[in-house]
Amino acid sequence: MTDEHGQDAPDTDERPRTLTLEIAKRLAEELSGVATVEIDDVKGGISVDVTPHNADARAFGWVDFSDQLILAVGDHGGRWELEAVSEDVALLEDIARSVIAGRVREVFAPGRSAVSVTLADGSVETEIGGEAPTGCLPLPFWRRWSRSVQYAPYM
Repeated sequence: MTDEHGQDAPDTDERPRTLTLEIAKRLAEELSGVATVEIDDVKGGISVDVTPHNADARAFGWVDFSDQLILAVGDHGGRWELEAVSEDVALLEDIARSVIAGRVREVFAPGRSAVSVTLADGSVETEIGGEAPTGCLPLPFWRRWSRSVQYAPYM
C-alpha cells in the first residue's frame, strides 16, 4: 500500500485499538488451561470468544467495533448492546468475570431464553431474547415453568 506521496506505508499486523483488547488478553492468560480464548480481527475491531473446557460452564463472547460493544451470553437471550465508554467496558468485564465464576443462570423456552448474571456487587443483569417463528407469542409465565440451568464456574 502506498500513501499520497508514493511512499510505501508500513505493513503492520497490529490489531485495531479497542477498549476491550486488554481485557481479552488478560482473560486469555488467566484462563489458560481452563478455557479457550480466541481473539480475531473483524472490520473495525475485534471479536472475542471464550469457551470453557468444563461442559457445565457457559461460553460467552463479544465484538468490539471501537464505538460499539456487543456481548453475548446465551442461546437467544443474553445480548447486551453497549457503547464504547468506560462504564460499559467495566460492565462487560464484570459480566464476563461473573460468567467465569459461575454466577449465570439461563431459562429456556421454545425459541427464546432469559440470561441472568449476578455481578460482583450482588446486582443482577438480565437480558431476554428470542427467535420464535413468525406469529408465535411467548406463553404466559414461561420463565417460571421452563427448563432452567445454573452454569458452573470455569475453575
